[in-house]
Amino acid sequence: MLEAKYLWQPIAELKGGQVKALAHELSISELLAKLLIERGIKTKTAATAFLKPTVAQIDDPFKLHDLKKAVDRLQQAIAEQERIVVYGDYDVDGITATSVMYEALEQLGAKVNYYVPDRIIDGYGPNLKRYQQLIANQTQLIVTVDNGVAGFKAIEYAQQQGVDVIVTDHHSFGEKMPPAYAIVHPAFPDNNYSCPDLAGVGVAFKVVCGLLQEIPQEMLDLVALGTIADVMKLTGENRALVKFGLQVLQQTQRVGLTALAKRAGVKLSQADEETVAFSFAPRLNSLGRLAKATDGVELLTTFDEQRADELAEKVEELNEQRQKLAEKMTKAALEQLSTQAENLVNLVAAPDWPVGLLGIIASRLVEKTGKPSLVFNLNQSTQLAKGSGRSVAAFDLFKALNPKRDLLTAFGGHQQACGLTLPITKLAQLQKVLNQAADQQGLRTAEREKLQLAAALSVDQVDLSLFDQLKRLKPFGNGNPQPIFAFRDYQLTDARLIGKQKNHLQFKITDGQKKVSAIDFFVGNEGKYLTQDPLAFDFVGHLTLNHWHDQSQVQVIVDDLKAKRPVVCDLRSVKDKKASLKKTGVYFFFKEKHFLKLKKILPKKAQAIVGTQRLDQTLNQNHLVLVDCPDSLAELEKLLKAIQPQLLDLIFLPSIDLRRPLPSRKDLAKVYRFAVSHQQINLKNDLMKLAEYLQINKETLIFTIQLFFEAGFVKIKNGLMTGNLSQKKVDLTQTASYRSRIRQIKTQKILNDSKTADLKKWIIQFLID
Repeated sequence: MLEAKYLWQPIAELKGGQVKALAHELSISELLAKLLIERGIKTKTAATAFLKPTVAQIDDPFKLHDLKKAVDRLQQAIAEQERIVVYGDYDVDGITATSVMYEALEQLGAKVNYYVPDRIIDGYGPNLKRYQQLIANQTQLIVTVDNGVAGFKAIEYAQQQGVDVIVTDHHSFGEKMPPAYAIVHPAFPDNNYSCPDLAGVGVAFKVVCGLLQEIPQEMLDLVALGTIADVMKLTGENRALVKFGLQVLQQTQRVGLTALAKRAGVKLSQADEETVAFSFAPRLNSLGRLAKATDGVELLTTFDEQRADELAEKVEELNEQRQKLAEKMTKAALEQLSTQAENLVNLVAAPDWPVGLLGIIASRLVEKTGKPSLVFNLNQSTQLAKGSGRSVAAFDLFKALNPKRDLLTAFGGHQQACGLTLPITKLAQLQKVLNQAADQQGLRTAEREKLQLAAALSVDQVDLSLFDQLKRLKPFGNGNPQPIFAFRDYQLTDARLIGKQKNHLQFKITDGQKKVSAIDFFVGNEGKYLTQDPLAFDFVGHLTLNHWHDQSQVQVIVDDLKAKRPVVCDLRSVKDKKASLKKTGVYFFFKEKHFLKLKKILPKKAQAIVGTQRLDQTLNQNHLVLVDCPDSLAELEKLLKAIQPQLLDLIFLPSIDLRRPLPSRKDLAKVYRFAVSHQQINLKNDLMKLAEYLQINKETLIFTIQLFFEAGFVKIKNGLMTGNLSQKKVDLTQTASYRSRIRQIKTQKILNDSKTADLKKWIIQFLID
């Protein structure tokens, strides 16, 4: 069965009095009060602070470790006109952090420049060779943003050369601290800053606040961008920064963001966290993945409208390229995985996959398969495989790979993600290591990740009034998730695949009077099956506002779906039957002749079952493709009860040409006259010649001979047929072959001509215990 990606958690039941009391105190709905309490917000004071953040929630920057030391050193560098380089990172957090720090220092009159590392050439964080070049070019102070705590060698070198390094970062510390002049970090050991979850841009912003002795509100749009893109917790100070930042973004004066929004088809006045996550962030990230992230800093900081348009156009082109490549790579990766179902951890590789997109594809594979996934680029010149991995909650990638560093030439990461390089020849060995680690960590029996449901809504409850209530909880994100709803008393209708690649599923839910639109982005096979058998599915999702032609309508974004019963996919009317035989299921043939005819076009390594004689050995095939028609409905019933597939594709190629299902009287007479006038007819060698001579279809001739044999009109011994002149009248319609043929004809007509709904109803009764 098509399973849910997540384990849906039942709707929490809270004490009614507590919910009602908070709803009354705040003059809000009970649903909103319930959602606040589930977030740990149980008092009027806490709820007011959450729903209406104030500037007071932006903490004193000087509470951060080494911030005063960093500010003093920067002020000295500005005063003495030292050459400062802001050393950034190539993702959105790094680009925005670089922009914030560079912009502030430039405003203060500093002699400042910035450098954003190249993902492939420099890699992440302080690069020793790059630091050597910067220092050789007379750099006197380096300020890292969104990196630095892992850059021991490069920072040590700089300090030894008399060049101070101020680290502003938010990543986890390694075994030892870098010997930097100052380390500004929200989670510095024993410092206990109020918001340890600041993004890299958040840390840079706090340094700027300290430098300027005020909160530069015009920079908050960049803070929101980087914080959302880096999926930081949107609680406490981060929530306030992002909430205010989105307000600034809606009326931003940055010509680069205006140009970017125009290319993305986004109305800045309606921009929210989803705009950032799904429109701005992927576009800006495409620079670091496929080109130079330095252009991103220029785009965000330029005052030149023409230059902003040029850069925004470049970003859009790169993003389209990224989308096409990612789609192509995902499809190819899934094809590789179709023959690797036995592996607990996905491992795929190809020589033409851009290194900058490997992480995206790994994430998609995790999402689509529910398995940890590693994706590699194969460099034929170096014979090295460079890869990126993403995991699920139940599997620690770092724990799996760290003890096997002898296999790897480079490795780094944490529980949920990693980057690694190894010789191509060792990939098969790596797959074994991963499978063994998955077994040891209990991945085979691990529970799926949990998805908490907020409430069950009826169709008539889904309206603008409800959306406006939920909107008060925004911005949603890590630490403040979108409320996910189940839906009750609905029918699913109008399901269709949309988009250039037909990879998004659109449908409606209705209670018979009102319809609500829903969409599931980047669906896999389940999208195709849902359009075929919508009544088989159940889903959960969150609400969003769809703006179209100056009208706003609430729609459901699907977060997860599952089949609530076996799914039946009717492929009988598909003209290209060969395309229907390209699936990954088990192919069942009732007739051996059809298997022999079609086996060459079945997918490689496809499993095929011929006939119902050995069903005891083929039980529990999850995905079954019924290729041809059985001789009887009873035979089909026997098969369905024995195998109990959860996904059933119906092709039902005909076994009989219904244009001429039975021999005519004329055909019978011709065969009979020939048989009684000839002796020892060699059926093996002369059957085709006989059919041509009598001008009868070969299949019809064979069936006629069967009838005559059963009626005693002919004798067949050792493949030789002799006619038997009979005086006794025999009713051919009473022979076993004739009755069997009539049963075949009726069965084929039912299976080929029945309406889809009627056929599914008949089949499903045998698939549900």
